Amino acid sequence: MKHRLDKLAKVAKRDGARIGIVSTWDVENNAVRILAASLREADHHCAEIYFKDWLSNHLDPATDQQLENLVRVIRREQLNLVCISIRASAYAQQAQVITEYLQERIDIPVLWGGMHPTLVGDECIEHADMILQGEGELALVDLADRLRDGTSIDDTPNMWVRHSPGEVSKNGLRPLVQNLDDLAYRDFTTHEHKYFINGTSYTIGDPMKGDPVFQMMGSRGCIYKCSYCYNSTYKKDVYPGQKWFRVRSPASMVDEIKKAREHWPMKRVRFDDEVFNFQKKWLIDFCEIYPREVGLPFEIFIEPKLVNEERMTMLRDAGLVSVYMGIQSSERVTGHLYDRRVKNQSIEDIAAMYHRLGVKPHFQLIYDDPVSTDADKKALFEMISSFPHPYDLYLFSMTVFPGSELNKKLLSNGLISKYDIEGLNTRVFYQHRVNLQYPRPVEDTFWIALTQMLSKPFVPRSLLRTLSKSETLKKHPWPLIQMAHASNYVKMGTTCVKMVAAGEMTPTLMRRWLSFDRVITT
Repeated sequence: MKHRLDKLAKVAKRDGARIGIVSTWDVENNAVRILAASLREADHHCAEIYFKDWLSNHLDPATDQQLENLVRVIRREQLNLVCISIRASAYAQQAQVITEYLQERIDIPVLWGGMHPTLVGDECIEHADMILQGEGELALVDLADRLRDGTSIDDTPNMWVRHSPGEVSKNGLRPLVQNLDDLAYRDFTTHEHKYFINGTSYTIGDPMKGDPVFQMMGSRGCIYKCSYCYNSTYKKDVYPGQKWFRVRSPASMVDEIKKAREHWPMKRVRFDDEVFNFQKKWLIDFCEIYPREVGLPFEIFIEPKLVNEERMTMLRDAGLVSVYMGIQSSERVTGHLYDRRVKNQSIEDIAAMYHRLGVKPHFQLIYDDPVSTDADKKALFEMISSFPHPYDLYLFSMTVFPGSELNKKLLSNGLISKYDIEGLNTRVFYQHRVNLQYPRPVEDTFWIALTQMLSKPFVPRSLLRTLSKSETLKKHPWPLIQMAHASNYVKMGTTCVKMVAAGEMTPTLMRRWLSFDRVITT
């Protein structure tokens, strides 16, 4: 607490700020990479520490050996401050375990940053010595500058500083960065200040090295306000009145890709924006510069209301091969629960258009909500059964973020308790993507098993439609579960063969997906 901060001020003034940023269960972590790059660009020492990774829909808690390896890395790098990136609220409990271990074992101050400390700061500051709220690049560099220069950190914007259990300096947020081109590019180089802690040992270097897909973001925020998403809370409560959706220039995005290709043998690019920017002038510029300067196949995330044939044709001609698009649930549930109002017919027309253009869609669905009726689940199944192959389905289990509109809706109607909200709830550790072993109502398992088989072209749709009418299977879906598992194994096998043939089967993918006891639906 105060003695740790006093010690930090003393050693940082002498040695400079030596900061380690810990990514929890995520080796891609865009936030960690850009924070590290921002610190290095400002001539501060920074170590990136990727602490574990998610494995086929199952996240094992930290072990004593892994925590001790974290201590070894901290000592090797001679760090004087550790920052933990909490990319989702479910990781808060493990962040607490890591924090307590480091504070007790080596008495080092720990800072928490990310979505969770931004939304529930009062809970987080009880455990961390400091928290960083909101966008972190400028704030973390400011903190490092103050530590190096020997000036007070107590009034650093975006920072809360805990001096004692009852004494916390709480500072407001600086304005959002509006020109994203001013920020440093994420650091994907491989050097001695990157670590991956997993299993019983740690390795030095970037854990993403050699991955065929280069993931990047060309924007921040979102233009929509879906109830389940943290964006709606950030836009309304955290940064009210500020422009939340901001976009990089196509030239900046292309330049980052070109620099990364100097040491990254990427084969395609995935733009991980909440929604890919569809502003007409920007899109024309992107579709002109990207194929000329990059020329790699690319993938995007998109929202149904933004899709039209002109835009998709432009992107297809520029190299678009895949889209990720949320359907979420039936028309009724998606509109009233998730605040996304799109007609089933519009979704069906979009699916047909993707097929016509030769763009492969990956449709995202949300299950395990407390309001869907049997009729809703049947309507979702029937809509998807109309989609032309090929397509993939990504089935997610409903996650309730603290402070989200979904949280408020379900709590106020008595449909969930506080223990169903991420943070106290840790469902993502074993059921973020849907698997059929999860103890849900048998009727839900029935519809999930049927729906996920729709994406397999080798499973006759006529058979699935016939099975969907069986009241016996609805009450006793075990045969369907086995059929669904078998179809998943077939699809996984053929996909793996294709990836091996294309040189895209990396150690990271093998580690994540080849666990047959926890097969997820695809």
